[in-house]
Amino acid sequence: MKTNRAIRYFLTAALFNIIPFLIAGCDIGGDIVIPSGATELSVNIKADDNASDNPIDVVVITEAKALITDIQYERERDGLNQLHHTGPYVINLALEGSLKELMNGYVVRDIYTKAKFQVHKAEDGQQVSDPEFNEGSGESQRYSFIVKGTYNGAAFVYKSKKSMNIVINFNSASNIKLKNQNFTILFNKTGWFMSGTTVLNPNLPQNADIIDDNIKASFKKAFIDDNKDGIAD
Repeated sequence: MKTNRAIRYFLTAALFNIIPFLIAGCDIGGDIVIPSGATELSVNIKADDNASDNPIDVVVITEAKALITDIQYERERDGLNQLHHTGPYVINLALEGSLKELMNGYVVRDIYTKAKFQVHKAEDGQQVSDPEFNEGSGESQRYSFIVKGTYNGAAFVYKSKKSMNIVINFNSASNIKLKNQNFTILFNKTGWFMSGTTVLNPNLPQNADIIDDNIKASFKKAFIDDNKDGIAD
């Protein structure tokens, strides 16, 4: 039976990089050495609303992507964060409700209560795979989150200049197992361009702070999802 209480998770604190790494442990072949007691962990992200976007058709979202950096977990026993600098890298969010892999890797067991990551605009001179996030060296030419769609039938591109610290409490009724684990993060895009019942024009600069806060608040749930069906196990 699922509950809404924060649960302890045997998650990890290492190695979400996809490049080869070396750590004392057991060799599984090639250049990769897996630490003793590690388990494979993948992280997926999923829209928990349907593809119709808003109940009204004033804003229709067709594309959304984020620049992600610094994945970390808050350890239960002392409240300290285990930091993984894994970026910046671009993730294109699946808007129709399918799972999108955020990352995967081998991890060392510990007990954690929260997942944290940053939606972060590129630093000056930092290379980003998608040029839309970095249009120049100026502070106002670098972006963290990009949304495309139509507003009243006309195309728009919304580019956030704000860096966002996302904190998500784990939510499940049981501890995860120790082999081939997956957890899923949910986001809801329907409120990105809303203020109460008012639809926000994404082209107006005065709406940017509210829109950015809405985007940050839309990432709010994470759970164990070993069969990757987008539903808590």
